[in-house]
Amino acid sequence: MVAAGLTVFLGHGLRFPAEAGDQPVPYAQLFGVTLALPASVVLIGARPRNSIGWLLLAVPVFGTAQDVASVYAVRAQARPEERLPWGSLAYSLGNALWVPALCLLIMLVIFYPQGRPASAAWALLTWPLGIGALLATLGMATAARPAAEYYRGEGPVVQLPAVWTHVLTLGGAGLAAIATVLVLGGACVRVRRAAAPERQQLLWLLSGLGLLLGVSFVPAGEWLLPPALASVSFAVTVGVLWYRLLGIELILRRTLLYGGLTAAVLCVYGGVTAALSTAVSAGPVPAVVAAAVVAVLLTPVRDRLQRAVDRVVYGARHDPLLPLRHLGSQVSAGAADVLPVVVKAVASAVRAPYVALTAADGTLLAETGTRSEPMLVRPLTVAGSHVADLAIRPAERDGLAATDARIVDALTAPVALIVHTQHLNRELQAARRRAADASSAERARIRHDLHDGLGPSLAGVALGLEAVETSVAGHPAELDALVRRLRTEVAAAIDDIRRVIDALRPVALDLHSLVAALRERAEILTRTTGGRPRVTVEAPDDAPVLPEQVETAVYRIADEALTNVVKHACASQCLVRLTFGADLVLEVLDDGRGPYPARSRDGGVGLVSMRRRAEELGGSFRFVHSRRQGHRVYVRLPLPA
Repeated sequence: MVAAGLTVFLGHGLRFPAEAGDQPVPYAQLFGVTLALPASVVLIGARPRNSIGWLLLAVPVFGTAQDVASVYAVRAQARPEERLPWGSLAYSLGNALWVPALCLLIMLVIFYPQGRPASAAWALLTWPLGIGALLATLGMATAARPAAEYYRGEGPVVQLPAVWTHVLTLGGAGLAAIATVLVLGGACVRVRRAAAPERQQLLWLLSGLGLLLGVSFVPAGEWLLPPALASVSFAVTVGVLWYRLLGIELILRRTLLYGGLTAAVLCVYGGVTAALSTAVSAGPVPAVVAAAVVAVLLTPVRDRLQRAVDRVVYGARHDPLLPLRHLGSQVSAGAADVLPVVVKAVASAVRAPYVALTAADGTLLAETGTRSEPMLVRPLTVAGSHVADLAIRPAERDGLAATDARIVDALTAPVALIVHTQHLNRELQAARRRAADASSAERARIRHDLHDGLGPSLAGVALGLEAVETSVAGHPAELDALVRRLRTEVAAAIDDIRRVIDALRPVALDLHSLVAALRERAEILTRTTGGRPRVTVEAPDDAPVLPEQVETAVYRIADEALTNVVKHACASQCLVRLTFGADLVLEVLDDGRGPYPARSRDGGVGLVSMRRRAEELGGSFRFVHSRRQGHRVYVRLPLPA
């Protein structure tokens, strides 16, 4: 305030140059800059730890310092009899201090509204903006005085060569301009992504800066600067203290709509008029045709512009069905756990900083954002049964806005169904696991009883009959034939028991599909053998559903073939390939050189078993061994239509 008063005092009654009769006091600029003082004082008093008030205070400090310095420099030259000292220094300051004052307004966007940069990337932008402002200030302060502006003062206190001042001024201005574009562009992105109240706060500041930048390019708009500068201070104050004071969304919506519509009409009218004027030499034809084109295009352009403005200002709230469509598309994307997707979709729809889903027993199912009070809890029910609670931290201080409340009401039913479906799905999976475990345990018990109980018993009977046959040698032929027949029947019973054990469905097929079970088996073999051989499975993920006997046969044949590869082939690579069509084709290929035995040494049936399994289902089996290409097991099984 002292600087503003001193500026008016020094310029009072001063007319220089005399022939022009101009007075050097920039009253409009001085008035506009000092309007930021009350706002900054209010912010510092209300939020002393928030740097926004201090940054805003620096703007009138630099602005009034520039004004008093420039008027002082003019007076020092116009009134040499007063012998005012430091006239050159005053000229340099008056010529350059507007640069930091302007850059401080851009710096406000970086620190707004929390008083600190929103992220590390935003903090980095302060460096090019500050360095650019410093370089441009030095360049302006040390540049030679233009000859036409001899009345502005004696000249800079330190005058550098023109090359250096140009480098400093243009380099600093370019760096600051790039940083300004990045800051304003990033602020627009923040507006699109931010939740309330930060969104409304940014809208207030950007609307004020937009007005200031707009009037800066208006010819003879000197007296438009005070309200523009005042609007920035007012926007900052409202955004920090009470962001909902005047409904910035409605104001901005109308401004963008009609401002953009007016610009579009002027562009179309001017373009059509200019184009037709080149073709038609005279007459009212260009203006009439241009007016007709504008009239035809005005309504569709307005409708499209209205939708675009609504998307920018209101986000999801401009279209009540958009959150439902977004939620449906997110859930249909096929995520393994859809509940985190659901809470993010709800938070995005109402721009809530925190959303959580809690089960009826209090278990947290999913959440997004940082929890804070107050919380709005909506119970989720399905067929009268309480399944979960939807907790929302409203973006507004006074709770959900009316539109947001309607959106939440619309989302409650589908979210409840999704949560209930997820619960049923988890129960189904648990029941399937229990059934698979019970089936596996039962098969293990049967296998154990047959293998360790009945099987050895029958084997002992067979040995006893063999001893009986030896002891009765030479006795009547009828007794000898009876013993041999008993031995044959017991051997057949033992083979039947082995066949039953061998035909039991693998446990892996109860837990997984055929392709997944083969891949799991391949991973186990690769891991246990240290990657020699490395077993891979090549099969489509959307394999058709197969009959149980086909799945069992394919898995057993592939498992037997892989066992042979590991034990006998000496291979480094092995590929299991499944293809589905009218027939199922199984191929097991390896690059080994070792020969396969016809029967496994551990008592298995090897290639014979694989051939038997394929032929029992009406298929074919082929085994090829090549010293150059390795081994190939080829199985073709017919599939039902």
